[in-house]
Amino acid sequence: MTKSSALSLSEVIKIIDTGERRNEFARIIAIDGPAGAGKTTLAKKLEMNYSHLKVEVVHMDNLYDGWDNALSASLTRVLEYGIAKPVSEGKSFEYRKFDWLEMEYGQLQRFPAPDLLILEGVGSGQRAVRKYLDQLIWIDIASEVGLNRVLRRDGDYIKNHMIIWQMRETEHFKQENTRDCATIRIDGMSFI
Repeated sequence: MTKSSALSLSEVIKIIDTGERRNEFARIIAIDGPAGAGKTTLAKKLEMNYSHLKVEVVHMDNLYDGWDNALSASLTRVLEYGIAKPVSEGKSFEYRKFDWLEMEYGQLQRFPAPDLLILEGVGSGQRAVRKYLDQLIWIDIASEVGLNRVLRRDGDYIKNHMIIWQMRETEHFKQENTRDCATIRIDGMSFI
C-alpha cells in the first residue's frame, strides 16, 4: 500500500502500471475523497495519459439519486453489479445517468468493455467494489477548502446542499473506512 501525499502524477501512473492486477480484462481504479478534493481533475489527467487505451470514466454524480439519496444501497448495486463486476469479466456495462435538472434518471446507457475503468467521485471506493479495484486512490482536502472549490465551480446557490452533503460524505467515509483502505493517498492541495 502506497501512503504518500507527495506523489506526482507520473508516480501515480507508475503505481497503476506496475501494481498488482485483480482483473484479467481491464484495470479498474477508483478515485475517492471529499467533495472539491480534485477527483475529477485527476480522472481527466489519467484519461489523457491512457489515451492509447479504451478508457471509460464513470462519475458518481451521474449515478447519485439526487442529493438526499445519493450514497445509498442503489448506488452500491449499480457500482458493483451494473459496472465493476461486468467490466472485471471483460463485458460491457450500463447505467442510467441522473439528470440534475429534472431530478430523475434518464435512459439506460450502454458502454463497451474498457481496457481501463475509472470510477470517480464520493462513494466510488466503497467496500462493495473494492474486490474489483486494482487501485483505490484517496485525495485528502480540508472541508472548508473543498467547499470553497465546489462553490466556485458550481455556484453559491448549492451552498446549503453542500454543507449537508459534507456531513453525509463524512459519515459514509467513516462507515466504509475508505481513506484507510486506499492503496494511494494524495494531498489535494499539493497534487492537483
